[in-house]
Amino acid sequence: MPLLLTCLTALAATLAFSPVSAHGGAHTEAAGWSSWLFDPAVAIILAIAAALYLGGLGRMLSRPAGRWPVSKWRVVSFACALGVIWLALLSPIDAFAEKLFSVHMAQHLLLVLVAAPLIAVSNAQLVYLWLLPLRARRWIGRAIAGIPGVKLAAHANATAWVVCAAFVASLWFWHAPATYDWALANKWGHASEHLVLLATSTAFWRVVVTSGERRLSPGMMILMVSLVGIQGSFLAALIAFAPRPLYAAYAANSIDDQALGGVLMCIPASFLYLGSTIWALSRMLNGEKLRAAR
Repeated sequence: MPLLLTCLTALAATLAFSPVSAHGGAHTEAAGWSSWLFDPAVAIILAIAAALYLGGLGRMLSRPAGRWPVSKWRVVSFACALGVIWLALLSPIDAFAEKLFSVHMAQHLLLVLVAAPLIAVSNAQLVYLWLLPLRARRWIGRAIAGIPGVKLAAHANATAWVVCAAFVASLWFWHAPATYDWALANKWGHASEHLVLLATSTAFWRVVVTSGERRLSPGMMILMVSLVGIQGSFLAALIAFAPRPLYAAYAANSIDDQALGGVLMCIPASFLYLGSTIWALSRMLNGEKLRAAR
């Protein structure tokens, strides 16, 4: 995860100095089903992220061990995450997102509700660390652990709620009309929007998938996911039922396009939050059964 986010940061810098914005100029003219791999910078960064991951995985597998050091399903999860990011940012979805608000919302959903959870469960950071020698890995671990407050924050409930607040704040900030229109018109803006949404949502889902192991209990996780789901539904309702276009970039479109975007923002997220709640409840029940058996 850290390396992927570093790659996306590099993407923002690349877009800032590129002659054509990801959402302007030639992109408007090229928008259509032929707009695959429009931005080579994104493709290169994803390729580098995949290559480094394979390098770390190769070093892990080179050890004389009888089983995979990282679960195969986690490897598949990370590969799927890169594929989803590629689909969201390099396929015709990105081209049509400039024209249709609903497609732009679908693009955000791919990053926040699909790619981010896949990265969160993949434990990719452990694979990337294996690119470094053992001594370097130990030095990094000691350096991070030596930072004041890190050990406490790693297991504190408050940290999980801070991560949750950052995710919620990023959703509201980037979907406010002023910042949304600015991001569409600015080279840095759109890259930063995608980077922040992916980073904060990945951190949030990481808290969710590790609940019960550290920080949050499954019960507290259910409360957190429920609160996030409620605010997300409220934001989606504000967009879907707005009586006029909220975003200048799509003002010429039918109001139905905006309403559809709000519906898309609400329904898939609700199913994912519900699934997370059911998963947490099952963990709680299984834990109770184990305690009763003991």
